Amino acid sequence: MKRRVGGCHGVPFKYLPDVALADIAFEATSLSPEGLFEASAEALTDVMVDPSTLEARTRKSLRLSSDDVDTLLYDFLTQVIILKDVESLLFSEFKVILGAGNRSLKAELTGETIDRERHGLRNDVKAVTMHMFGVRKDGDQWKATVVLDI
Repeated sequence: MKRRVGGCHGVPFKYLPDVALADIAFEATSLSPEGLFEASAEALTDVMVDPSTLEARTRKSLRLSSDDVDTLLYDFLTQVIILKDVESLLFSEFKVILGAGNRSLKAELTGETIDRERHGLRNDVKAVTMHMFGVRKDGDQWKATVVLDI
């Protein structure tokens, strides 16, 4: 896979090459923890589908809480994968609001039902792994390292 740096709406992420053969890894960055969640979800989407082929036809709301920001991000990305697997939904837009010291979230996801004829499908992500997973604050930047099982 070619190394790409991208992100919808100017939110950056980059793929981390050579982490594992059956996995895809990325690092997402943002100036805010909410932006980090959004960038991570956009990177996850980019692994699964060409986001430019998705339209805003469906909205889903998520509410999650967890013991810490790491687990909250893990659970959030897992829910995006579950919605793909159970409801055949892919999302191109994410709006996240964090609360309770970055231990709870409300998110609005916008996308549509998978259409194999129209969508540029890439990889079938099975899960977020715990390998190398983590959220950290580095100066004024929030960063997350995520490895996806494909």
